[in-house]
Amino acid sequence: MFLPAGKLLTVAAVLLLALPACGTDDEDPSAPTSFRTCERVACSGTIDGVEYQFRLPRVWNGTLLLYSHEYRPADPFPPDFAPGRTDAPVAGDDRAADRLLDAGYALAGSAWESNGYAIRDGVRAAQQLYEKFRKNVATPERVYVWGESLGGVVSELLAEREPWVDGALPMCSTLAGTNPNFDLALDVAFAFKTLLYPRMRLTGYRSYAEARETWLEVRRRATAAVSGGPDQVGRLMLVSALGNQVWKSRTHDDATTASRTSAGLDILFEVMGFATVGRFDLERRVGGNPSTNVGARYGQRISAQERREMAFVDPGGLDEHLAELTAAPRVAADPIARAQAQRLGDPTGALRVPTITLHTGYDATAIVQNETVFGNRALRSAGRTGDLLQVYTTPPARYSTAPYGAGHCNFTTDERVGVVSNLDRWVRTGDRPTLTDLAVAMRGTSPSTGFDPLFTPGPWPAEREL
Repeated sequence: MFLPAGKLLTVAAVLLLALPACGTDDEDPSAPTSFRTCERVACSGTIDGVEYQFRLPRVWNGTLLLYSHEYRPADPFPPDFAPGRTDAPVAGDDRAADRLLDAGYALAGSAWESNGYAIRDGVRAAQQLYEKFRKNVATPERVYVWGESLGGVVSELLAEREPWVDGALPMCSTLAGTNPNFDLALDVAFAFKTLLYPRMRLTGYRSYAEARETWLEVRRRATAAVSGGPDQVGRLMLVSALGNQVWKSRTHDDATTASRTSAGLDILFEVMGFATVGRFDLERRVGGNPSTNVGARYGQRISAQERREMAFVDPGGLDEHLAELTAAPRVAADPIARAQAQRLGDPTGALRVPTITLHTGYDATAIVQNETVFGNRALRSAGRTGDLLQVYTTPPARYSTAPYGAGHCNFTTDERVGVVSNLDRWVRTGDRPTLTDLAVAMRGTSPSTGFDPLFTPGPWPAEREL
């Protein structure tokens, strides 16, 4: 959704635009860019028991970047089962935060009242954070909301609702909404249960421990299937293909069959974390199972390349395995729980302000096709649809660990800072960024960037589109 237009920006020009003349705390307090420093206000603490943080520049350009953090699991999450965080970051990358601070931006971030699929808590935390900044530090000339993962959904909801928002930058986010993404996780879990783990529970986990043990058993069975012969490998390949139809992960490219298999396992384990532990949290929030696979036609999701690969590994197996999926009993959603899940907060695409979305091309947690759904909503809305610019990054052709473009929210510091600078220029001047603007700013001082102007995410994997 790019519309190349405007003037060529150099890196120096981008930086100059980010640093207009600014006031200080000692100047006229009515000046828009004057502000109270951290010597005079509490730049960290709690709001209603929730941690927050402000980071203020020496000289302020009048812009506040209000950050909403990534999805934080309510309970220890696979694969490492680390406990949830409660800190208040002001950016997803500390180096990006330092560079934005040096460029004159004020930064703000907050934890949320609860972890998990807590969209409402994220919106409330951001609203309270803005009010605290406005009352204690200064009233910003411009406010840009940005966030990663679930925090990107929070940012877009704020941008659609709050009059004080001037620009939005949702990154690597589930912008298609709660139900479509958890339906897709159910699809993968349903296929794994049917083909590899018949006793697996899909919904209604009775405890966190049960959900955790289910994920661990999935990992054991999937790992065993890799060396279990053609039939087992074919079944595993079909399960992996149903999730998002990409075969690259942060740590495995798709250059060889072995690396594609390893990437498929990475993707499976990531998705199944949300299908088990994440589902347990969501169902507690909405009072039941909100997900369904009634009407899903799994055979339509398999690409021609995947069919060829499965036929090579397990000749004749694909049709047999698809028949098993067709015959297996489907899962119906609790309609009240499904309605509750949708009310948690789904972006509408009714854009009010310049909006840039940033997504890696290969993301198992928030699949890149979320951007297709969101873009279509924007086109159908009564909002200013010309205010959406969707930006993608992709990895190098060969890698062992992707430097960018593959994996959830795997962006470089230059890419994050570069997109912010383009959003800032867009809001200040009204000129939509061009492809050249983005390429120059996102590369920054690095030898390369994952910015890919030719990448398109394709349709949502499930045919039952929203």
